[in-house]
Amino acid sequence: MNFSDVSKYINRLDLIKETAEQIIKDFDMFGMEIKFSGNVYNAYQELFEQIEPHIKKLIADNQSKFMGVLYRIDVSDVQIEKAVNENSSEPFSNIVSDLIIKRELQKVVIRNHYKSK
Repeated sequence: MNFSDVSKYINRLDLIKETAEQIIKDFDMFGMEIKFSGNVYNAYQELFEQIEPHIKKLIADNQSKFMGVLYRIDVSDVQIEKAVNENSSEPFSNIVSDLIIKRELQKVVIRNHYKSK
């Protein structure tokens, strides 16, 4: 399953809530607070607007913590490079934040798929 495959799950309320919980948990491990209002209809934007400033600050101030977050969430250099090549006009922190949200959703979808079997 690749990132484009997860787009069809973006409207599943249960998966969006689980994704937000996963993001909150992963960022909390690094001392960064992310909150989710529970409004699943603008969840992507809400989460993105909180993740992006953290990522931007990490890129500028703490490369090792930035790499730790990427490792924890499982966003690879290859995925980042591909996304940067496809969206070269986008700020790097926006690209990475988008990848983080999509990867977290992907993990939730995969986990639920195997849980139901």
